[in-house]
Amino acid sequence: MSNIVDNYYNLPEVEIFDDPNMTDDEKKDALGSLLQHQRRKGMFSISGANQPEDPLRTIEQDILALILYWDDTDTHPPASHGGSKYNYWCNILRDSARCQGSQPDATPRPDYNFHEIVMTPRPQDIERAKKIIDYYKVKLSHRALTGDIPLSEYEIKLGNFINTKPNQFKFDELGVVVRLPETYNVDLIFDRFIQDYDSLPPYEPEWTTDIPTPPTKRSLVLNFVRKVNVLGNRENNIRYYFECDKELYCMRFPENNSLLNVLDIVLENNNNTLKISAATTPTVLYANSKFWYNTIRDGWILE
Repeated sequence: MSNIVDNYYNLPEVEIFDDPNMTDDEKKDALGSLLQHQRRKGMFSISGANQPEDPLRTIEQDILALILYWDDTDTHPPASHGGSKYNYWCNILRDSARCQGSQPDATPRPDYNFHEIVMTPRPQDIERAKKIIDYYKVKLSHRALTGDIPLSEYEIKLGNFINTKPNQFKFDELGVVVRLPETYNVDLIFDRFIQDYDSLPPYEPEWTTDIPTPPTKRSLVLNFVRKVNVLGNRENNIRYYFECDKELYCMRFPENNSLLNVLDIVLENNNNTLKISAATTPTVLYANSKFWYNTIRDGWILE
């Protein structure tokens, strides 16, 4: 949290966090009011909304804390249920909301095994959930106030979720919420990258009708930084990050690519150093980011 806040002086949300005369509860309420103001200005509205409003649902528990608890205790769907753990958690929360909320007479589906699922998060889960929510209140407020690119549908749903009570959610936000702990971990990694490495200049390829020439390869000696699973990109969600001379480099792979094992072995045998001949392209670190790094293009060769 401090890494982000330190970089955002004079922004309303940072002034709230830094105010020594406000209690934590007062800061939370003030951030909520700020996000409400941003939402009234249309910063968190989805365009073309002639569709019926997805009602706000309420359960007894802190939703994000529940997800953290289920993730930490490896709560997976039974074999008979199938599907991913994320879909399983979404189904549990939907049924729980129907039973506790607007349809109190509804009965849970038996194939979800509700009687076997712990629905009480631990104090540490509640505390971590609050830390994640506070982090995104700062991050999204900063994006909404300073960004010149409209908020994505993902950011809109996330902004709406973090501005409701801990035990409230909308059904169409659940896909964002159940993955939020993992997204948070990746965002912390990206924050560290921005802090530790130099950004490349922004890059826009020149428009031309000429047939593109093959990219020029060059010899690179890269130091392995870390391997990251970036959710939401099925094509290239496994990413290997390297550094060289304070610049960041990245290789992207689908998670089922057979080359992953080969690369792991090469790095292990060479003390996490990779020598290759490769062409690179400047790429933004993530959507709406102003940090640019080197993407290693396909066709690289081990040296």
